[in-house]
Order: sequence, then structure tokens, then C-alpha cells
Amino acid sequence: MRIDCRLFLILVILTTSLYSRERTLTKEELKDKVTAFWHGQLVGNYMGFPFETVFIEEPVPVLVDRIYTWADAGQIRLNDNDRRSFTPIVAEMFEGAFADDDTDIEFVTLHAVEKYGLDITYPEITQMWKNHINRKIWVANRTARNLMDQGLIPPDTGAKRNNKNWFQIDPQLVNEIWSAFYPGMVERAAERAEWGARITSDDWGIHPTIAYAVMYSAAFFIDDVEQLVDMAYRRIPQEGPFYEGMTDVIRWHKEDADWRKTRERIHDKYYRYKKGDYEAPVSVVSSLINGLCGVMAILYGEGDFMRTTGIAVSAGYDCDNQAATCAGLIATMNGARSIPERFTRKLPSRGEWTVPFNDRYINWTRDGLPVDNRISDIVDRIVAIAERAILENGGRKAEVNGKEAYIVQCDF
Repeated sequence: MRIDCRLFLILVILTTSLYSRERTLTKEELKDKVTAFWHGQLVGNYMGFPFETVFIEEPVPVLVDRIYTWADAGQIRLNDNDRRSFTPIVAEMFEGAFADDDTDIEFVTLHAVEKYGLDITYPEITQMWKNHINRKIWVANRTARNLMDQGLIPPDTGAKRNNKNWFQIDPQLVNEIWSAFYPGMVERAAERAEWGARITSDDWGIHPTIAYAVMYSAAFFIDDVEQLVDMAYRRIPQEGPFYEGMTDVIRWHKEDADWRKTRERIHDKYYRYKKGDYEAPVSVVSSLINGLCGVMAILYGEGDFMRTTGIAVSAGYDCDNQAATCAGLIATMNGARSIPERFTRKLPSRGEWTVPFNDRYINWTRDGLPVDNRISDIVDRIVAIAERAILENGGRKAEVNGKEAYIVQCDF
């Protein structure tokens, strides 16, 4: 059988391109996606504040599509603790975005990597925690920090034998920054996110962290949420309830178009998870129940920023943290302009800002680090580390259509 040489050459080129690990990312695109990553987490965090740990047995009765405040308390049950229902007032007072544990521990990680490098060690990160992370931390983070004062370092601070909160949500909301450091290098992102997760957690408590690390890293190049979820599913350990839960959620999503029915099935099976002689700890801030609701939100959100974030909040449980993770992911995938301006410019209770979040991030929680920060500076610093990671992992700089770009050696 004769094969036309030109056709054969075309097939070779197409096949090589299809399986090539080299992908192009302009510096402009990288910067935009890192900006979206930071902005998205802030929006999800603030949208979830008023409902944090309020709805457990049932989801929020409405699909949350805005930032609720104390003025809504008569119509819907809210968490009125601290600033949870006063976000616009706090934003106006700070004249910008303000820190919470969805971003401020990553803020410390950024400083730590700048100081020690991408191959930072456990003794080095322990010193950074002891210097800067002393208050406004809870459950697994709090326990790990206490253990550091007793002389322990990771992974002993997250080990089940030492940390009674090893299974809680903490690691999956403070390690997404590793994927921003390693865009498209999913194996490396997952490896370093797992490294970070073991500061506070152990066993299946770190599996959601791995899953989100894979999705975040791949989202710099992939805009199909089902593909992202599948990539995460194929890379997490197959033992433990989170893998079983992802198996179920993926199947239930295909079986039923109503996310609320899937949320009911998640709650019925995984909130009080039992299998044989094994019984998982029950907690509204468990990495298991919140991690699975996040996967649900990503699938049912179908790549839309508002729908994904709305489902993540409306699912309940520790919904400010899970919403921040989901919102950051979808924003990274779609870019900063996918986030509605009403969340980034019209947030303060009076007036509006000319740029998202007034380009300001107020660190009021992490001791010994700058208080008043430009978000654009934070972005530039993350991009600088990502550039280093790209070049250290086989990538290179290039010029594409007159723009500065990176050729990234992706591993998917």
C-alpha cells in the first residue's frame, strides 16, 4: 500500500504536536492567570464568609451569587461572627482586599520561597511559620504550629500520631500557590503541594491537596473542567475515602444534572463515612466532605466562574475556604477578566475602585511581614518564581508574535 509522502509528513507533525509536552505561555498570559488566581481566591473567600459552617445537613437554600451582608440576615441564616457579614465595610476601611487564611499562609510561603528557594526544607519552613504564623489559625494549622513550639518539625507536625486534626481542610486551601509556581508542571506542583500538606496533615487528609494542585497547575493550559477533574482523579492515591468519593462524584455528575441531589448523596455517604471497621472522623471542616463538594462545584459549574463559586458556597460546610479554592481555579483557567467587576471593584460599601481590589492587599494577620501590599507586586513576585521553575525544569524563554513567552515542558 502506497502512502502519500506529504500526507505521512502531516500525520507525523500532528501526532508529534498532539503528544508534545511543550506548551507556550506568554508572560502576559502567565501574569494574567496569576492575577486571576489571587483575585479569585479573594472573591470566593468573601462570598463564603457569611455562610461559613452555617449550613451542614442541608445546603444554602439559594444559589449564592453575591456577597451577602448583615442587611440580609432577616431573609437567610448567616454567620454573624467577626467580619463574616461585614465584608464591604471592612474592605472600605482597609481600602482594599484583606488577608484571611485562604491567602495569608500562601503569602508566607511566597516569602519563604523567595528567601530559601523552591527546594525549601522542612526546618526552613518551620522557622518561617514560627516567625510569621502565630495567630488567626485553626484546627490542623493551629495544632501543627503548637507542635513546632514543642520542638517538632514537619512531617511530624502533621503526622496522625501527633496532630489530632490531620484530616481537616487546612492543607488544600494553603498550598495552591505551588501550582502557580509550577504552571503546567503538574507532577512537580503536586509533589510540592503534598510536601506543604504534610506540615499539617497526613494520610487521606492530603489527597484533596494533591487533586487541587494538579488541577491548578494544568489550568494554566487547559480550559475543560472535566479534563481537569479526570487528571486529578488519575493522580491521587487510590486508597482512602477521597478517591472513593471522587469516583462517586464523577459518576453522580453524569447521572444527575441537579447538583443539590449530588450534594445530598455526598452528605449521606461521606459526612459520617464508614466502611467496614473504619469510621472517618466527623467534622464540618473535614478535607473529605469539603474536598468532594469542591469537585462537585467544579464539575457542575462547567467552567463558569459565578456558577462554580456559587455552588461551592451554597454547598455549605466550610464554604468560604472551599469557595476560595474553586474560584481561584476557575479564574486561573479563564483569566482575570472572567471575574465580575462587582466583586473586585464595587466591593466597598461606598463608591468603587478604579482597579480590582484597589490593587491592595492588607496583611493584618501574619506577623513580621509587610502590612500594606500591592497585589500587582505579589503577582510579579509569583511570576518571577514561576519563571525560575520553568527554566529549571527544561523550559525556555522565547518570542512569540513579538511577545515575551515561555516554552513550558508540561508533563501531561
